[in-house]
Amino acid sequence: MNINEEKRSQWQALKGMGFKAHLEYFWDYYKIHTFVAIFSIIMLVMLVRDISSNKPYALNAMFVNAASFIGSDPLEAEFAEAQGINTDEEEVYIDTTTSLSADGAGGQMDYTTMERIYAMIAAKELDVFAADPQLFENFTKNEMFLDLRDVYSEAELEALGDKVYYIDYAEVIKAKEEAEKALANGEMVTAEDEGNYEFVRRDPAEMEQPIPMGIILEDSQKLTDYECYIGVTPIAGIAASTERPEVSKAFIDFLLK
Repeated sequence: MNINEEKRSQWQALKGMGFKAHLEYFWDYYKIHTFVAIFSIIMLVMLVRDISSNKPYALNAMFVNAASFIGSDPLEAEFAEAQGINTDEEEVYIDTTTSLSADGAGGQMDYTTMERIYAMIAAKELDVFAADPQLFENFTKNEMFLDLRDVYSEAELEALGDKVYYIDYAEVIKAKEEAEKALANGEMVTAEDEGNYEFVRRDPAEMEQPIPMGIILEDSQKLTDYECYIGVTPIAGIAASTERPEVSKAFIDFLLK
């Protein structure tokens, strides 16, 4: 008996057995097809949206793991008004729906999300990226963010105080060298235990090569108003490939107000 004959036989056997039995049958045989169909529809809707809008970005920001149920439209409109951006000609887009696990537990969905993020960076479309501290730190290791000294003056960074998130570039280089050495020797490169992660504000004075990579958005009233990162202290950085660094800076400053 081939698979189609088996399905017909199963379907005949389900007659008169009620909704629950039919639902279980559907789940057993068609769940993968359903997931693929839903994903395809979402991608099609996004493509149609992009084609129909066909406006250049004034700002393209991504809030990963924001867990907001309000949506980003009001925040986009508020920032556009604050900056005098004509939304008939340019688009302010803030993505608050993307999720990504720091340890890859999301499987294929995580891989898809990572590909999308790096594709946006390569296309110079992403301006501001915000995430929880653990995920943000993971991205700093890939040199994804702009050195904030390129857009903030020394006085501005000093005024922000401990809201500035620093990395020690000497540690990043060392980690890369160790990983390359391990790969060259055919050794397995293992990640640190993500389950024991604890966010610590590091003092740049204690670093060998401190680089300001992000702004800690602690107690941001804007994020609270739009129910983003409730119970989490996110960090925002400016994508290294952005062509709109000044607008990106203005958006981060807007979130701090």
